[in-house]
Amino acid sequence: LALSLGPWQINVIVKTKAMKIIPKVTPKNEKELIEIHNVSGDGFEGTMMVVNDPSKISLATTYPWGEYGKELGVIVDEVGAIAGVNGGIYYSSGNKGGRPYGVTVSNGEIQDITLGWSGLYLIGFDENNLLRIISLEGMNKSAVEKMVKEEKIRDAISFQEESSDANNHFVKLIINGEKRELSGKGSGQNPRTAIGQRKDGSVLILVTDGRGKNGHLGATASDLIEIMAEYGAMNAANLDGGSSSSLYYNKEYLMTSVTFYYSNSSWRLPTAFVVKEN
Repeated sequence: LALSLGPWQINVIVKTKAMKIIPKVTPKNEKELIEIHNVSGDGFEGTMMVVNDPSKISLATTYPWGEYGKELGVIVDEVGAIAGVNGGIYYSSGNKGGRPYGVTVSNGEIQDITLGWSGLYLIGFDENNLLRIISLEGMNKSAVEKMVKEEKIRDAISFQEESSDANNHFVKLIINGEKRELSGKGSGQNPRTAIGQRKDGSVLILVTDGRGKNGHLGATASDLIEIMAEYGAMNAANLDGGSSSSLYYNKEYLMTSVTFYYSNSSWRLPTAFVVKEN
């Protein structure tokens, strides 16, 4: 993991205090809260949502957990948000989506700690609206609770770094402005969801299609890295992808699940990063 080397570089090491990003405040008529950009590459199309004020992003959940989660649009609408994207890794058997895996933090409160898988990372925002990418390797429940408190994590989910022939998950994409070197490891083409942050605090949310939808196979980890770098990300990470990838804005799905039965909505989810105007 990289150390923080400058005033705008985001530190992912738990024991080192992260630098604070102070977003530039601009009048509404000068810069809108949300910008939408279409992106494309060899085998995929996608949408980049730029959120110009990171303080407007939070984590909405279906806590207390039940057997079933909710579709992304339902989660967004229920909390009065204007946009949302699928969040972290979760139990997806039977597309029930009732419970997340790893660590879930919403509005500074830990809602779930489920450890046991290797390669888990916390991905989310602290009280300074800084995107944090923190390894949970070797932590037990009490260590996680201490870290969340000391690092002042306000909203976060988990995803897994696990590279094998069966399951290629790459969490870290860009750290402190440095693109990840994949060392020849290909994660294949799939629908993807990723999140990043620029120097000024603006947040980049990227969702791509794949798995045959629109005739596309999908994006690779390298594709995500290049797109995030092109849009100026200083730090970026994968969120849950595949059939879960979905993006919702102004009561409409900009990117929908690749699963046939959810082609105009999303899989059932327990968590989603949402954007609120107020």
